[in-house]
Amino acid sequence: MSGADGVVSVACPAKLNLHLQVVGRRADGYHELRTIFQTIDLADQLEIELTDDGRVELEVGGPCGVGLSSGPDNLVVRAARRGLDLWGRGQGVRCRLVKQIPFGAGLGGGSSDAAATLNTLRRLLAKDSPQTTAECWRVARELGADVGFFLVGGTALGVGRGDEVVPLPPLPPRRLGLLLPAIEISSAAVFRSLAAPNVSAIAPALLPTANEAAWRWSALDTAWNDLQDPVFALEPRLETLARRLAAAGASRVQLSGSGSALFGLFEGEPPDRLDGLPDDCRYLVVETTPG
Repeated sequence: MSGADGVVSVACPAKLNLHLQVVGRRADGYHELRTIFQTIDLADQLEIELTDDGRVELEVGGPCGVGLSSGPDNLVVRAARRGLDLWGRGQGVRCRLVKQIPFGAGLGGGSSDAAATLNTLRRLLAKDSPQTTAECWRVARELGADVGFFLVGGTALGVGRGDEVVPLPPLPPRRLGLLLPAIEISSAAVFRSLAAPNVSAIAPALLPTANEAAWRWSALDTAWNDLQDPVFALEPRLETLARRLAAAGASRVQLSGSGSALFGLFEGEPPDRLDGLPDDCRYLVVETTPG
């Protein structure tokens, strides 16, 4: 987080789901998840400036900001209003969001933006205390299932709706290939199409609690995403793109969240570029980041 002339600038990183398992349906209608989150260096940029007029203003720009609302339904606006209600003394806030993370890609861009807004306002307006930390977490869970993870970042286990977050030891830094198709996936449609929940336990190798020294990328060889097959059935173009990433040498290709982003793990360095992709599909090389 950096600032000058009263403007605070903060990066809002994207995430990948290195593992995602749907184990049941909850009484509140949501699905019970087991997931391993990981932040990467693809990030939105958020600028926040306090004002004295009590208003919340948001300007949205950037290559992935076209068509996004800057009104009260935007998660930045909602997070800012809740933060001001909790910790403000009549102040307002002016925000500028530069979107680099595509919407509807399973990368958590909106959730990351909301978490950065909350965290920044807490630091600007309130004392760092157990009370304000608990307030921040409570609001994060109200705003969305992934928001709490972005208060932690790095590598973490998510359970419940994904909103109960346990930080894990950081995995060694790694560069991955990331495909960003211009395909927006409806998470609700994916979960509606899901077959019976996968009630098997997470493989012990996926968790470092027993042997932290063995917590390496090879432990994720047994990871999977229960949403991948339903998404591929709804959008076969994504399965074709996954095969393209595998043909480029990826030892494992997986959907992040409910998609549409796909990431590839390579034994060595991922290729700098992929030829033959559709014009509306971007390929990036990204790197994992610590919390």
